[in-house]
Amino acid sequence: MKTIFSLTFKSASRDPFLLLWSLILPIGGAIGLGIFIKSPDYPEHILTGMMAVSVLFYALTTTSFTILTQRRRGVYNLLRVTPMPLWRYVCSISGAWTIISFLCAVLVMLSGILALKLSVSIATILALLPTLMIAALGYVLLSFFIASLSRTENNVSILTNIITLPLIFSSSTFYSLDNAPGFIQILNKCNPFQWFVNALRGAFNLSWSDYFINTGLVLLVAIVAFLLALKTFRYTDV
Repeated sequence: MKTIFSLTFKSASRDPFLLLWSLILPIGGAIGLGIFIKSPDYPEHILTGMMAVSVLFYALTTTSFTILTQRRRGVYNLLRVTPMPLWRYVCSISGAWTIISFLCAVLVMLSGILALKLSVSIATILALLPTLMIAALGYVLLSFFIASLSRTENNVSILTNIITLPLIFSSSTFYSLDNAPGFIQILNKCNPFQWFVNALRGAFNLSWSDYFINTGLVLLVAIVAFLLALKTFRYTDV
């Protein structure tokens, strides 16, 4: 398992999509919008949103393509005739992807804190870490479900866009929804991505009730994603 984890980590860390979508875009967006929009609370608002976006883009979108590629190459099918059980292989690659997504979000956080000159307590940082890890794992597991529904890269692209875009734009990632239409606010309350963002903001604000409630909801999403991944896992396209 250690070898698979190490090889996956090294390979995934060189992925150009990782650099663009999970680091350059979130860091640039957090710093640029945080400086451009002259509101005292907005730098923290956009930083937490971009941390969540970083996790979503890598742990869900990028890994969905990778899982499809491995399945189409027959990697999962070949594991049936090797001594390594499938579950150990899946745990190894999922662990590597989760750690990479987690580290990307931490880099976004540190870059934003330094560039925007935010005052952040040790308690906030310690609270953020488990939430980021749980969310990253949940989205990685969900990517197995998305890949299981797809046969081509076009299918994955369509499905990830159908999922990620409504999640992001019906949340308060970039803007306040206080004056949004009623149906948008209803969608927002049921939005699992908003729960993730709320948990991060609860940690920044040291609002522990919001933090624990929303982190619990993020954990629930991860459990559901795990069950979906098990139920729908496909060894091959045949």
